[in-house]
This record gives sequence, C-alpha cells and structure tokens, in this order.
Amino acid sequence: MVRVLRPAPTLLVAMIGTAMLASCGTPPKPLPSAPPTPALSGGLSSSGAVPSLPGVPPTGAYPTGAYPTNPMPGATFPTQPTYTPPTYTTPTTTPPPSPAPVCGGSPTKQQVLNAVKGKPGIPTKPLEVRYGPYCAGGWQFTILGIVGQDEDEVDPLLLLTKGRPTSLRVVAAGADVCDGLDSGAPAGIKVRACGT
Repeated sequence: MVRVLRPAPTLLVAMIGTAMLASCGTPPKPLPSAPPTPALSGGLSSSGAVPSLPGVPPTGAYPTGAYPTNPMPGATFPTQPTYTPPTYTTPTTTPPPSPAPVCGGSPTKQQVLNAVKGKPGIPTKPLEVRYGPYCAGGWQFTILGIVGQDEDEVDPLLLLTKGRPTSLRVVAAGADVCDGLDSGAPAGIKVRACGT
C-alpha cells in the first residue's frame, strides 16, 4: 500500500501566496496625494511662486479688501432711467350754449315784419316769417323769405333786431348777419346767427 503525504496547512497557505505574487508581477505604485500641476511656459521660480502673466496684476498689487471700482478705466456705465407714469387729467369742457328759443308771443311775426319794412337793402316784394322770431336778452333773430318763393328759388333773409317788441330796431339784415353782432349780444342769439 502506497502512502500519500499531505503537506501541512501552513505550508499550503505560503505556497498559494507565493504563486499569487509571482503571477501579478510588481506591486502597484501608491496614488499621488495631489493632482499634477500643469507646466507653465515660464516654469516655476526658485521660490516656487507662479510667474506673473501679461495683463494680470502681480500678487499683492492691491491691499486686502481694496479692489478697483471700475475694472475698465475710462469707461462709464449708464444708469437705469427712472420711469414716471404719465398723469392724465380730464379736460374741463364747458358745454356749448343753447340756441335762443322761440319768442313767447312777443314780438309777434307782424311786429318783426313792420320793423324791417322799407329799410334800405330789403326786398320790396312781400316778405313772410319762415322761422322765428327767436329771443334772448332783448335781441331777436328771424329768418324771412319772399312770399310765394321757396328757399330753392331765393336765399332766405336773416334779420337781427333789438329792443322792445313795440319799438324794434334793425341791427343787421342779409344773407350773413354774424358780423352785426357785438360783444354784448346774448350767446343764444350768436348760436342762431353764427352757428356757434
């Protein structure tokens, strides 16, 4: 009978460890403690300081906490304009005056026709009152026409009178009587005679 010898357990562990080390080659190098520093064209100075770069002030050029207020000398920066919202006011408008109303029966149409009858520049043909008379503040405005002729055949005759109904005075008569009004004429008569 053949007897097989078995190695001791300690010897077996040592053999396995040696075999593993022999198969790996050289052990790895330890990792660096800091990242590599890039090489500068000027290299490091003897003191180990980084050389100055063009356009960059050297270290210590400014005191601690003091930096230039304008990094671009000579340049100015515009300030933000302030906005003031526009104010709107409602215009105060005075309503236009009302035209003079129709006279309340005095003067009568016949009294107006009597006041103008025979005056220079008045047609000699019989006249009639077409519109009015309109009264305001002792003034009267009346539109006359020739009897039997309508406004397409002949222009109406505008008449301004002033005074008491029994003694009317002709102020102006014609196709346009606006110029016959003075500053004292009532606003309602001005509206009738001038349209404003």
